[in-house]
Amino acid sequence: MSETLLKTPLHDKHVSAGATMGPEDGWAVPLRYGSPLDEALAIRSRAGLSDLSHMGRLRIRGDGAVELLERLCTADVAHQEDNTAQDTLLCNDRGGILDKCGLIRLENFWVLTTSATNRLKILAYLQVHAQDLGGATVDDQTEKVVQIAVAGPGAERILDQVLPISIAGLKPNDVRTGSLMIANYIAFRSDSCGLFTLEVMLPGMFAGRAWDYITQKSDRAVLAPAGVLAQDILRIEAGRCRYGYEINETIDPASAGLMGCVDIGHDFIGAEAIGKLAGKTPARIRCGLVLEAPTGAASTPAIPTPGSAICQPDGLEVGNITSATFSPTLEKVIAQAYISAEATSSETELLVHSAEQTTAAKVSPMPFGLFPKKQ
Repeated sequence: MSETLLKTPLHDKHVSAGATMGPEDGWAVPLRYGSPLDEALAIRSRAGLSDLSHMGRLRIRGDGAVELLERLCTADVAHQEDNTAQDTLLCNDRGGILDKCGLIRLENFWVLTTSATNRLKILAYLQVHAQDLGGATVDDQTEKVVQIAVAGPGAERILDQVLPISIAGLKPNDVRTGSLMIANYIAFRSDSCGLFTLEVMLPGMFAGRAWDYITQKSDRAVLAPAGVLAQDILRIEAGRCRYGYEINETIDPASAGLMGCVDIGHDFIGAEAIGKLAGKTPARIRCGLVLEAPTGAASTPAIPTPGSAICQPDGLEVGNITSATFSPTLEKVIAQAYISAEATSSETELLVHSAEQTTAAKVSPMPFGLFPKKQ
């Protein structure tokens, strides 16, 4: 593995646990500990522990922080209360998505969580605008802070044994701060994979001790480590976007199905362009697909690669695959795609053309299927 890859504070823990390490957006990350399908199923049915430290964490402080974030974020920043989190987009002036982020408001500062891909781009973007507006400072905490996620129907019971706060009372997007093993932490409920998910940030110097503390407080049969491949399976099942796949600087929030992250009522970069999309049907819409196994086939369809063409039976191309996986929850191959609006009916017959085969597919609502009930 290249020595130029960044390492999270938990790198040695992953290696000693037998994880297969690999590159992800400039970081050495645990791809898997065993089977990614088993890891994804473990989170869906019990609970999983994941290292998200390769994601960006930017701290914004100062009297001008609200003005800066209002100018750059699509979400309603001005009315966001202390100790809450919300999803937001950052867009260019044409309405294209620069990144999909999480925005945490605390009493004295804000934290913007970015995709690993765009951390440095968004950092520079914020710093340029902070200099222009004045009154706010932006600094990168990514390499100083570890970010751990505990997710699944059994996560609440585990976390009640670990954190000195009541987990049962936490609602989605609630944020709590406190101290764990003398380290100050920020904990927020993100439900990022369609199940209860609590993400915890704390200083990197305490990362190993915190990881051990959480795992020792729980049975590995209940709380298993999960790599980024399992996380991506869960992401696709939950119908969540990934930068560079479902979203980029040429895709607008309406096409991506992300208008829920947009507050048209305030002036942000891209507001004029996005406002013109309100009430209009985009030319192409992000949709879910379920690929159908041929009648009598003993195996599932091949997983199509991003960019694979989607056509109608007459050969007319109507879209392209963005992400695909085998869903261990549904035991089917599923995908996300951009499809022409007129071809998004669940009754429309579609064909997915991959390098290996042509497969029939049906449009499906996202998230795919039903998630297990909370235990």
